[in-house]
Amino acid sequence: MPTIAPANVAFKSSPTAYLNILRIFACLMVLTVHSGEFFYIGDKGQIIRENHVWVNNYGSFMRACVPLFVMISGYLLLPIKETANVFYKRRFTRLLVPFLFWSAMYALVPYLLGTSNLSQMWHDLYTIPINFAPSAGHLWFVYMFIGVYLFIPIFSPWVQTASKRFKQFFLLVWAITLCFPYIKTIYPEVLGEAFWNKYHTGYYFSGYIGYLLLGNYIKEHVTLSKSVGLLWGVVMVIIGYIITNLVFAHQLPFAKDIPELELSWSFPTINVALMATGLFMIFRIISFKSGAAESFFAKVSGLTYGMYLAHILVLVQLFPIINNWLHDVVLVIPVLAISTFLVTYVGIKLLSYLPGSKYIVG
Repeated sequence: MPTIAPANVAFKSSPTAYLNILRIFACLMVLTVHSGEFFYIGDKGQIIRENHVWVNNYGSFMRACVPLFVMISGYLLLPIKETANVFYKRRFTRLLVPFLFWSAMYALVPYLLGTSNLSQMWHDLYTIPINFAPSAGHLWFVYMFIGVYLFIPIFSPWVQTASKRFKQFFLLVWAITLCFPYIKTIYPEVLGEAFWNKYHTGYYFSGYIGYLLLGNYIKEHVTLSKSVGLLWGVVMVIIGYIITNLVFAHQLPFAKDIPELELSWSFPTINVALMATGLFMIFRIISFKSGAAESFFAKVSGLTYGMYLAHILVLVQLFPIINNWLHDVVLVIPVLAISTFLVTYVGIKLLSYLPGSKYIVG
């Protein structure tokens, strides 16, 4: 006969439940970043400088969003427990099919709304295997994540056998490469780079792969108490944020284009890595007292990929309404981000009830 648990048994939160809260927060951070873009990127890609203070204040903090997603994947997936074939089939079914669906939507919806022509629509459709459409710039993230997922089964055996010290060596070299964007403002070509060779000494340790290992390293080797982890997390976020904010403010008067302005907003930079690591440490202290609450946030977290894919369609419709209502950038950015989050969540939640919805919402 089945055993019936006593009614007074205390609920024990899953040790990884906080990752659902972190994923939801990272999703909201992405929406805040995109809400701010209306105020510093012009219609033709030019820099708008009038609203820079609050664009910087909000945007600098939110740059940790993408690294957090990669770190969560490293925490949960490394080392993998299945064969490469099973891993690829399972992960890419969830990643690619919704991505293709929403990529098509970003070609079709602007045409149906009259903001693009038939030629542009067909162009956006047939270039999906090559790159994202102009109306779906946020989908760069999925192309990047495809590369990360392709690499995970190759990287996983090393992660499984590597010592703590060896992982630290990798992360140290990676951290040095995170300083290269700043070094290159003085020396544009470093450690072997030239117009015929972009693969510098640290190239194979650079980019998002370090965030993947960092997530695994935190899981396997960071054993700080909650109070100490919180303290270190807050310190890292503050240091990273100050650097990010000050460099953006420094670049603003003379930056000739958006990439130059966003020097400190690049995701693979040392300051953004500090903020992402600090936030990860801060969120680790979260635990649930209720199974219902834990279950609710797990379900919301499970929809964040679909929300990410779809949110620009909502954001561009809400912006003129909220901007005309509030007028002030200080209010518009957070209200637009939260409103977009809620509306997109409801839309994706409704879609999740459809048969075969995993092919739409992930």
